[in-house]
Amino acid sequence: MRRRLAALVLSAALPLSLAGCFGLGEATDVASDVADAASSLADQAEEAADALSSVEWGKLSRAVILDASTGEQVAEITDQAAIEAAFEPLSGVNGVAARPDEAQEEYVIELWQPSTALLGQDASDVEEVKVLEVVTYEGSDTLGVRVPLVGISLYLSAQEGTADALRALAG
Repeated sequence: MRRRLAALVLSAALPLSLAGCFGLGEATDVASDVADAASSLADQAEEAADALSSVEWGKLSRAVILDASTGEQVAEITDQAAIEAAFEPLSGVNGVAARPDEAQEEYVIELWQPSTALLGQDASDVEEVKVLEVVTYEGSDTLGVRVPLVGISLYLSAQEGTADALRALAG
């Protein structure tokens, strides 16, 4: 909500500050473009927050860590406390970012949870669903976040130590 308010304030203030630099029509166009970009960024941040809040951390069955360059499984974590501890910083304040320049993907961490059991369905028949993928980048605190079920993909400038906590899951 604060980001959306900031975008609105910025879009209102920009035409005033740019009017002296450009013709009034050009300033309005520039301000409109900036406001559209800020609104899009705010929407992405809101989608990310919604996606992360929709993950039921207590219901996760496992985290699968893959080497991003080979696709080979490096580790599988089923300890709920370890998964929650590594991902807990994502619940804090993280900013939307661009993909890290020239940084290679390091690990892909898949989070799985059981799908919802239907009435009368045996618990052994419930399949797992991949609810989140997080990508770490070599030497970077930026994380790639993908929510496969709804098709959201974005990059987060994570709090210091978050990427390292996720890398530690690889062992």
